[in-house]
Amino acid sequence: MLKRFPCLAAVLGGCFLALAGFSGCGTGYEKDATALARDWSRGDYAAAADLAGKKSSAARTTDRLLWQLEWGAATRAAGRLDESVRAFDSALESISKWDRTPDASLSGETLAALTNMNALPYRGTAYDRIMLSTYQALNYLALGRRDKARVALNLAQDRQAEAVQANAARLERITAAQGADVERTRRDAGLASALDATYAETRRMKAYADYVNPFSVWLHGVFFLANATGASDIERAHKSLERAAAMAPNDAVREDLAMARKLRSTAAELSPTTYIIFETGLAPTRREVRMDIPLLFVTGKVPYVGAAFPKLQFHENHAAALSVWTLPDRAPPVRTQTLARMDGIVATDFDNELPEIVTRTLLSTLLKAAISYGVNEAADRAVKNKSDGTAVAAWLASRLATTVYGVATTNADLRTWHTLPKEFQIARLPTPPSRRLRLVLGNSPAVDILLNTGTVGVVYVKSTARDAPPAITQFTLKP
Repeated sequence: MLKRFPCLAAVLGGCFLALAGFSGCGTGYEKDATALARDWSRGDYAAAADLAGKKSSAARTTDRLLWQLEWGAATRAAGRLDESVRAFDSALESISKWDRTPDASLSGETLAALTNMNALPYRGTAYDRIMLSTYQALNYLALGRRDKARVALNLAQDRQAEAVQANAARLERITAAQGADVERTRRDAGLASALDATYAETRRMKAYADYVNPFSVWLHGVFFLANATGASDIERAHKSLERAAAMAPNDAVREDLAMARKLRSTAAELSPTTYIIFETGLAPTRREVRMDIPLLFVTGKVPYVGAAFPKLQFHENHAAALSVWTLPDRAPPVRTQTLARMDGIVATDFDNELPEIVTRTLLSTLLKAAISYGVNEAADRAVKNKSDGTAVAAWLASRLATTVYGVATTNADLRTWHTLPKEFQIARLPTPPSRRLRLVLGNSPAVDILLNTGTVGVVYVKSTARDAPPAITQFTLKP
């Protein structure tokens, strides 16, 4: 065998370099996502939509769902609602496909263990699925398709219950996958301290109950309040608004809840009302943090032993609130108030997922270290038994291959939905007789708008950064 070692080393080296190459391709997503984020953050929604649309068609299967979500949100912000509906329908089909596929496949799990978690398919987080249905409902409302909006809003609520069950199943998988080696490594004082320090901010940002989005819950309640066909719809609206009010100290929600209680007991009619929905800022993204990993065996035969973990990065360049003036009377303005913080929603979901991320990453790191150790140990024996030029060359090749393999495959999974906001804010006011409003956003020029006709209307404003131009649209919630 030792005589054949140079050939074996070449084969193993080729395999390592191929795996390293695959890992590099797996993180190619980051370059495209950076370009998307650049267009998105400066308010160039059309450019972001075009890029996301192209990528959703060309992306590898494991990343396609994420690009479909980006495509749907970007086309929605660009005002291309029919295209946004198609994009979110495609995303829903992808989610259905992944839900029918076993969580673990032998080939996918093996490749992920030998490289990193980018090899696994992106199946959509709990908040992805909730926001997908919520945005689709908003699309249908803007298109006047209330029946479809009703279905999408109900699905958004169902997704929250499904997420709790999915997390319980995930915890079972983690327990089953976590062997003694991983557990001993996790308990290392240095690594445990580094992990605690890295994720302290994320844990401070957690908010609300697990997998609950107050904006989705409120929108569900307001829709059924404005479009009730009977007592059951009023009861459904009351329940959702009660939940939203318990989670968010928001004046508009409290007024909606009071109206729902009134409608439960009397035959009152909704008075002309205008809602302002304000999406501001950017949702958290992910960046990579690398840590040294303690080995159960001390050796110089593993040239690189490190692990890469994702960490949430929060973005603060956002407009704090939107001021709304009624015209022409210029009464004191109404300011939007926070209803849902995506920072907290994403942080809660991420923290629930973190035990699985750490377990998978440690499993992969220890496996790669063991493989590198075995290859280099064989090379050492070959040189010791036959110290000629061929054996030395094979020894050098093994060291080079395992080094490249270790460094190149140490990449964190940074995939996340970039085109979500930092916060959803709302305001509620009686529709002025003039049907004219003035919107003031920071130092940007004031925007005067004429409200659409209808009993209950919505003005939807989106701003990704303090200096980005706002996108303003309207739709009617109740004619």
